[in-house]
Amino acid sequence: MPGDHSSLLAGRNVAPLTDEEARRVANTFLGMDRQVNFRYEPAEVTRCRLYQNEAETICEIVFGPDIYPGANVIDPNSSLSMAGAVAHELSHYHRWNDKTELAGTHLVEIDEALTSLDAVQRYYHHLTEHQIRQLVLDAMQRLQLFARKHLNEFSK
Repeated sequence: MPGDHSSLLAGRNVAPLTDEEARRVANTFLGMDRQVNFRYEPAEVTRCRLYQNEAETICEIVFGPDIYPGANVIDPNSSLSMAGAVAHELSHYHRWNDKTELAGTHLVEIDEALTSLDAVQRYYHHLTEHQIRQLVLDAMQRLQLFARKHLNEFSK
């Protein structure tokens, strides 16, 4: 769901990107989907962000250093490849555009899981088998986070 929160979890890359790394990300975005607006912001977290111009609401993807994976190979989101993260963010855009994102802060983890699964379906031809598995594992992690967070509410 577009907003001011990062759609990627903690544990991802925090080192500033070189010009070559930022260019590689831009080329990955363009290779997967040329119709979506994106830009690099070195001090920002990666997210799909909404803003208003004079005539309409615009959704753009802002990516920061966390577009690249972190060092934790056990955590599915931390180890999600750059291409997997790009596909995830592009899916956020399309789910917003198609009005299929889930509303409500209590559903963020489920929305993120659905976005990773949408990325598999939408961009599978741009992803390796390993990257597809990473997105599925990310979706599973998001659902586990949701269940843990809301377990007490369900048992009441």
